[in-house]
Amino acid sequence: MAKKKDDRPLDVGLASLHGKDEATAVEWWKQRLTLIAAIPSEAARAGAVLPQFRELSYFPSDERRRLTKARMRAFLTLPTDQQDRILAARRHAAGFDPGLFQSDTEVTDSVAAEVPGGAELQKRLPR
Repeated sequence: MAKKKDDRPLDVGLASLHGKDEATAVEWWKQRLTLIAAIPSEAARAGAVLPQFRELSYFPSDERRRLTKARMRAFLTLPTDQQDRILAARRHAAGFDPGLFQSDTEVTDSVAAEVPGGAELQKRLPR
């Protein structure tokens, strides 16, 4: 018997943003990033960002770019200590799935100029 394909999203919250307005997406990302920054272990924080990268990779290019810009805008509103924890988690996550990490980095690079503060953020992102 053939195994049934599971079409459920990896990140239901992120999947629910498809087609939502910009303000809703930025607010959702701000809440999500705040929760991730509060996770006490860097490895666990890295494990929390990977499903988001993967779910974003399933979106059509235009929607992925739009949600990545919203993520960057939300990130830039966070206090520096939270930003630092999320950047450390991103760096750690790169070791788990380098291809996925590279794909997300390419999208963030492509939209950075469209986000106020995005160019400065790109300098801080792990490569």
